[in-house]
Amino acid sequence: MSNELVQMETQVNFKPAELSLTNKDEIIAKAVAIRDKFKKDNLISTPETLAGDKEVLKDLKGKRKELDNARLEVQREYKKPLNAFEADIKEALGIIDEAVLPINKAVKDEEARQKEERHQAILVVATEIFEQYDVSIDELEFNEKWLNKTYQKSKREQEIIEQAMALRAKQDELATNAAAVEKLALGRNLDPEPFIQQLYNNISLASVMENIDEADKKAKARKDRDERLKIAREAQEKAQREAKTTTVGDKCIDKETGEVVEEFKTFRFKAKLSVKQAKSLKLFLDEHEIEYEVEGV
Repeated sequence: MSNELVQMETQVNFKPAELSLTNKDEIIAKAVAIRDKFKKDNLISTPETLAGDKEVLKDLKGKRKELDNARLEVQREYKKPLNAFEADIKEALGIIDEAVLPINKAVKDEEARQKEERHQAILVVATEIFEQYDVSIDELEFNEKWLNKTYQKSKREQEIIEQAMALRAKQDELATNAAAVEKLALGRNLDPEPFIQQLYNNISLASVMENIDEADKKAKARKDRDERLKIAREAQEKAQREAKTTTVGDKCIDKETGEVVEEFKTFRFKAKLSVKQAKSLKLFLDEHEIEYEVEGV
């Protein structure tokens, strides 16, 4: 049925009509003469010429309206068969569109279904390939050109393999870099997780290493500052304490109240220590300002 319509020739009966302004030359000649007489840069109407000028203006406007009306009348007559022809064509187009629209929708729906079917089939193959390289299919950059029926299957699969290999190499490099970052951070007594996360945020290994160095410097500076503040605070407290007390024998007495604030006793003990333990003990005694004597080694 559709072939019958397609094969039918569109027949149009068109007979161009002859249309002309028969006295064009005469009208143009007189119009030019009038124009040349009155077309001046500084045309002036005087009391003596005003009445005549107004009469000429009236006549010219009347002639202009007459010519334009003739044009409009002919235009209306010309448009009658054209309007009828256009109406016939639009009627036929409307009827054809009633068939085109549902067919067009059905064709597009089927093409979309087939496209999605190809998409799913490609994903199945891609998933198998990505599993072989132990990388996530979520990382696949799907090329819409793969959905074209003319796209070579071997070329498509090779491109998927190349993506999987690149992702595998990237993840291996990331794991190696993460191990290096963790080792360096732990060696500096820093939490490695924030620095490993920087790698996952696509910050280069060199930059992360620099960030660890910077964090280490800040941590050491902060520790040094805290230690200096602690020493200063302890010195201040000691000075304040000594200003309020006096030592009499083994007793520390408050100068104002005479109260015994602290009493000192001498203890003797022997201990078998390793060199490391002895150093730790000495450090403890020094930090707590405990007087001691070393009798033997």
